[in-house]
Amino acid sequence: MYEGAIQANTLREAWEQGLQQGLIQVAVNMLDEGIDLTLVAKVTGLSVEKIHSLHNNTDDTQTVVEDFLELSESSLSKIWLTPEEDEAWKEL
Repeated sequence: MYEGAIQANTLREAWEQGLQQGLIQVAVNMLDEGIDLTLVAKVTGLSVEKIHSLHNNTDDTQTVVEDFLELSESSLSKIWLTPEEDEAWKEL
């Protein structure tokens, strides 16, 4: 495998972290609108404990955003496909 290519597990981790951040942002927005914590947990799939911690500590959200942005920036500098994979896509 090409040394500069991103490993599948790295892509999966980035995707999962992005999904988690999206859910957290939705939860924060819902809390800001005054929606009940239990309903926020049901809609987002996040635990009531996590929703409660978001409600009480917005620093958690900022930390997740910063971590996600750092991971996103580092992944942008990597090559997504091996040269062979890149050629295969060009032929489609």
